Amino acid sequence: MKSTDYCIYLQATAISNGIKIVIIYHPRNDIYHCMFRFMTIARLLELEHFEFGRLRIYDFLFLFPDYIDSIEFPRAKGIGSLKTTAKTISHTYERLPDGKRLFSEMGDYHIQALQILEAKGIFIEKNGIISVTSKLSSDSLSNIFEGNQYIDNEFYKKLIVTLNAVNFFGDSGLKRRTGLMEYRYDAV
Repeated sequence: MKSTDYCIYLQATAISNGIKIVIIYHPRNDIYHCMFRFMTIARLLELEHFEFGRLRIYDFLFLFPDYIDSIEFPRAKGIGSLKTTAKTISHTYERLPDGKRLFSEMGDYHIQALQILEAKGIFIEKNGIISVTSKLSSDSLSNIFEGNQYIDNEFYKKLIVTLNAVNFFGDSGLKRRTGLMEYRYDAV
């Protein structure tokens, strides 16, 4: 088992009938890890309401920080250091497909994770807007956030603060700046 700064990488090898079989685990395909990341991001956002699409984009960037370099950030102090830090995070995976395609493939996991969090009463989603309930800050969930690699890392906090200052919709919005979601038909 190998641990990186931003996710867990597990590779298991077995030999069956003389054929080497390799199983690789990646947290992008793990609904429970997705739920964990969603709750972590909601905790970092410190907002009562936010867009589900925004949560999805943040989740994608938490898993794949090397795609941060392709974001068109607004001109602000400290953006260069954010991109530099993103490049230093070790990445043990081979080069992944196009970001938009990868983001799209994660959509089903995002929806299922959201549905479970709604069923648990942690999130409430209505018309693409997520409301965070008091259960997120309850004592029963507080142990999840202790020693959390995302919450304890200043890079992720700065990323959230920087991207949260960007409007989500329109020509200058987060959807266009990341290139991960269609923005041309947004009602602005």
